[in-house]
Amino acid sequence: PRDETVSMLVTLALTLLLALAACVAADIPWWNIRLAQEQGPNVCVVEEIPGTKHQVWTECKYWNSREVCSIKPLLRFECCEGFQRMPGTRGCTGVKPLLNVLETARSLGAGIFVKYLEKSGLAQELKSEGPFTLFVPSDDVFKDLPREHRSRLDGGDANTLQPVLKYHIADGRLTSSQFRADLLVPTQYSGHNLRINKYSSRIETVNCALLHRKDQEANNGVVHVIGGLLDPSFTIQKDLAELIVQDGRFQQLSQALDKNGLMVKLRTTEEPLTILAPSDDAFTKLRPSRLSRILNDKQALKELLENHVLPHMMCIPAIIGEHRVKSYGANRVTFDCDRKSVKIENNRINADLTLGSNGAIYLINDVLVPDRAKSLIQLLEEEKMSSFLQLIQYGELEEAFENFGDYTVFVPSEAAMFSLPTDVLRSLRSSREKARKFVLFHATSGRLKTDKMNNNQVIMSLNEQNPLRIQLYRAGVTTNVGPRIVAAVEGATLHRADLEGINGVIHIINKALFPVNTTAGELLQHNGTYKFFLNAMEKVTFEYPQLIDSKRPKTFFIPTDEAFKRVGEAQRQRMLSDSTYMAKTVRNHICDTMMITESVQPDLQYEVPSYLNSLTILQEDGNLKVNDATSVENDILTSNGIVHIIDKVLLPDQNMNV
Repeated sequence: PRDETVSMLVTLALTLLLALAACVAADIPWWNIRLAQEQGPNVCVVEEIPGTKHQVWTECKYWNSREVCSIKPLLRFECCEGFQRMPGTRGCTGVKPLLNVLETARSLGAGIFVKYLEKSGLAQELKSEGPFTLFVPSDDVFKDLPREHRSRLDGGDANTLQPVLKYHIADGRLTSSQFRADLLVPTQYSGHNLRINKYSSRIETVNCALLHRKDQEANNGVVHVIGGLLDPSFTIQKDLAELIVQDGRFQQLSQALDKNGLMVKLRTTEEPLTILAPSDDAFTKLRPSRLSRILNDKQALKELLENHVLPHMMCIPAIIGEHRVKSYGANRVTFDCDRKSVKIENNRINADLTLGSNGAIYLINDVLVPDRAKSLIQLLEEEKMSSFLQLIQYGELEEAFENFGDYTVFVPSEAAMFSLPTDVLRSLRSSREKARKFVLFHATSGRLKTDKMNNNQVIMSLNEQNPLRIQLYRAGVTTNVGPRIVAAVEGATLHRADLEGINGVIHIINKALFPVNTTAGELLQHNGTYKFFLNAMEKVTFEYPQLIDSKRPKTFFIPTDEAFKRVGEAQRQRMLSDSTYMAKTVRNHICDTMMITESVQPDLQYEVPSYLNSLTILQEDGNLKVNDATSVENDILTSNGIVHIIDKVLLPDQNMNV
């Protein structure tokens, strides 16, 4: 009838428009466009990697070249759907006649599947008006089928074949323009759905089988060519929880899910999930003491299990390169691939797939242990902090950081360790006692993450003699989330923070730490170039002890004696004769917080309160500018703060704000 013909033409036109939109969405380089145009009209790209199963008829004239599993695919040109080459013409100018879905499938290289349809008695129906949608495995699929599966098909009668074959047939005309993530498609095998997925990698799958050719139009439907046999016996109408419990390979996983309570979610969730299920053999690869600790640590167990659950369907053919996928919890899992197979967290996974009513289960041979379930020793090993780790082992502290805690460890980076003087490094590596003390000074009891740090916070190190002092400062806007706060300890910046394990937290810092037992006053006494300020500070603290709190770490901007000479005799005499003025001068050089040079970002200006005024501080060429004074020596740590030597006196008359 005329109305049906018009309807079919409209559908074809819409499908073509959507396909063209998908093709031009990518940023195609000009040379690809020129090459495609040279092929003539109605020619489309086929992307394939010879020797592998990756073969995609794009139905696009223009296609951006990309890497697939670190391999550059071969791009060749064939006639687009519905067209054929004609002698003496460029491109594909011949229009193919519309055939029924059986003949269309046969012409696409799915002749073996068509023979099974004929043998089963289903062919006659598929020659009728329809419309039908066929998902047909290519002939190559049957060549790779296990012998027992092929024998079952070859020796089967209609009753044996029909459930499998009907599972490849859907009523109606379903084109790729209707595909979306986790689309459930009812099939002619009653009660059994197909699960279609589309991915950002421009890969589409049916029950996780790669869709090779799509939207091959027929006069009574549409045909899609897929890279696998859709066996309904592999798609079990049970939820993920039932499948895990009943599969004898996942007893350890099943017990852990029950203990954690996640099993209930696997039973009740309506959203599709992917379970990366470690076998019992995978759990035996973990050291028994580590596994026991994980199972008995509520948070570690929670994060470990959530690390194996993805909140969506993930199909192996969709992985064509490195891809970080959010897990059910806060972590991300890294997928990658090469010519051989797909890897997850650098561990190869096979295609042992079970589809359930609410998702998929892949068997994996290794447990994906997140940081929160790793010991501090494991974290150090993974971060390749070998120099600090060697000192832990040499200082006989490995057992403590492996099995005890909780601890917070400030770990100098490898660059920081190798920047130490050679004799210092040699001394640490040759004296067990020095190595032990060095490590203990870099750690404290408990978990101290950056969200619990305060500026000028003082915590006792594990050596139980020397405290560690925390500094917080504002960095410039480096991302679209606005200014951020950077933490430091003893003047060493935390370059990577909050690596949390099962028995503590690691922060990687840019300097090695050493205890300081000298006060700022003692430092000045040992150097003869700061006599004037030293005398002034001693006099002020003697007469006004309440002016300077001795408990909080501070920043001291210390002028040299030469700087005091430059203020003139009158000013010096005023300081010596007027104790109030002298006190103001001293107070103007002391701030009630430790301020390291690195905390002052270039091109930014900071207003920092001293004990008297507000000081304007900025950084130029690695030195600090404090009002109109310039630092000549920076970041001298003392037991009561940090010292910067400056070349001018910060007189109390400047920016007075008493």
